[in-house]
Amino acid sequence: MSPYDLSVELMLPNASSGIGTSMKPQVAYEIGGFKWTLQVGRNFSLFIEDYGDYAFRFAEFKRKLLKPNPFFEIEIVKQTDDLLIYRRKVKGEFVAQKNARFYIYSVRRINENYYEIMNREQGDTKRVIDFMYHTIQSIKAKK
Repeated sequence: MSPYDLSVELMLPNASSGIGTSMKPQVAYEIGGFKWTLQVGRNFSLFIEDYGDYAFRFAEFKRKLLKPNPFFEIEIVKQTDDLLIYRRKVKGEFVAQKNARFYIYSVRRINENYYEIMNREQGDTKRVIDFMYHTIQSIKAKK
């Protein structure tokens, strides 16, 4: 990720994963910016944002996520000190499709900065989230 002003190394899924990642990874980034979009195929999209030295982003996000919500049921699937995998399902008896979608959220400290990492707003399948989990776990500062 060094060509995109992000000094990290990470592993990405390849075509053998079976989730539509047979394409070359693409990174969208503005020079001098603080947001990156990492995409491999049509199903694997991670969004990364630099939060500088702000150490409370993870706790802030988790507090907002777990507040009572009239529209969605939230179920935590996996939780660590800096990562959440959760399932979001639409509430309501009049909703035709209550299909649950999965989300991943993490804040990682890399060198001196905190980076927020998440998947797309519409969510993903559990299988795609599992690959994202391994990608996030593989992130390390490039020396």
